[in-house]
Amino acid sequence: MSAFHFDSLVWHWPIAIYLFLAGVSAGAMFFAVLLKHACLKDQAYRSGFVQAACIVAPIAVLAGLGILVLDLTKPFEFWKILVFYNPTSVMSLGVVVLMIYQVFMYAWIAITFRKPIEDWCRPRFAFITKLSEKLAAYEASVTGLLIIFSVALGAYTGFLLSAQPRFPMLNNPVLPLLFLASGLSSGSAASLLGGVLLNGNPNGKEVHFIHRVEIPLILGEIVLMFTFFAGLILSGGQSKMAAFTAIGEGFWGWVFWFGIMGLGLSAPLAMNLFMTATSKRKFSYVAGTACLSLLGVILLRNFILYTGQMTIS
Repeated sequence: MSAFHFDSLVWHWPIAIYLFLAGVSAGAMFFAVLLKHACLKDQAYRSGFVQAACIVAPIAVLAGLGILVLDLTKPFEFWKILVFYNPTSVMSLGVVVLMIYQVFMYAWIAITFRKPIEDWCRPRFAFITKLSEKLAAYEASVTGLLIIFSVALGAYTGFLLSAQPRFPMLNNPVLPLLFLASGLSSGSAASLLGGVLLNGNPNGKEVHFIHRVEIPLILGEIVLMFTFFAGLILSGGQSKMAAFTAIGEGFWGWVFWFGIMGLGLSAPLAMNLFMTATSKRKFSYVAGTACLSLLGVILLRNFILYTGQMTIS
């Protein structure tokens, strides 16, 4: 049995990438909303970090859906999952969440960037200006529902895997919370990285705000990781075997301890604490921390997906 090929393997790496991209999109929009309403207000559209989040989120969710479609047995019949819904299917419910999430995502982006959109459209397309005015009247409702569906999408990436009774490691109630926390972390990292690449100020108030949220978020991820594996070990039997198979010796053991716990969680936490203790943040620190966080999340998705399928109950 190799790390990537074994008899019980059902879902391959494209599903891990899809789960990663869905989490990035949800997390990016979550932090875009926080940035706007906590520190930027009506000037949010001028921020490179909000702009980055509003670019990353749609691209990530569309790329994730594209990967999911290509991974289907009959990709040209993908439209059926958009039309026919099964309320007892986790996959089907996830598609509903994805569709509704995108509606509020695009509506919120349109409201946030209303001024530049109207400035560009006013002499050409008056109807867009009128539509923008009507949409802006529902900003509070759109924002609230976007937050709800962002959180739902982040948690769904874990529910999709946890609804697998034959795999004891995946059938774990902590998994949705772990994936939600890591999705929010990846969204904040993508927003930071995109923001500094768009010439956003690495020492700006947006970075200070995100880092204040990131530190407890990373600590929460570490606690959830401990809870996840402690629950498996204390359950005994196949669950205990699955936990030790995952974090023991071998390729995936190295991925967990060095890649996820080391580079993906401990290093960004240490760098965030260092930047909090210093008076000024630099491009290299912000970009480096963001890249390590993204690496840790994508490794976590692949680690859980593959090691979770190695042990059958």
